[in-house]
Amino acid sequence: SVVPFFKQLIANGSDHLPITHKDMTRFWITLQDGVNFVLKNFSRMYGGEIFVPKIPSVNIIDLAKAYAPNLELKFIGIRPGEKLHEVMCPADDSHLTIEFSDHYV
Repeated sequence: SVVPFFKQLIANGSDHLPITHKDMTRFWITLQDGVNFVLKNFSRMYGGEIFVPKIPSVNIIDLAKAYAPNLELKFIGIRPGEKLHEVMCPADDSHLTIEFSDHYV
C-alpha cells in the first residue's frame, strides 16, 4: 500500500514523495472495512462467487498532497505490470456480474 510507504518516507525526513504517474488512481478502503466486507459475505456465498466492494478511488497526487502538502513530488514512472487505474469488474465479465447497492457479485 502506498499509504504506509508515504508515511515511512515522511517519518524518515524525505525531501520528496515519489509518484509513478500524475493520472494514477488507487482504491481507498480501510483494513477494518475490508475485513468487515469479507466477514459479511461469508453468510451470502454459495461457492465460486467473487464479491467486489464499491469503494472510492483517489488520485495519487491528491493523496500525496494530503499527507505531505509541503513536500516536492518527483515523477518516477510506472513500473512493469503496474496499471494507471485498477478495474474491479472487467467488461468481459460484465454479463456475469450482478450489481447491488454497495457491491458486485
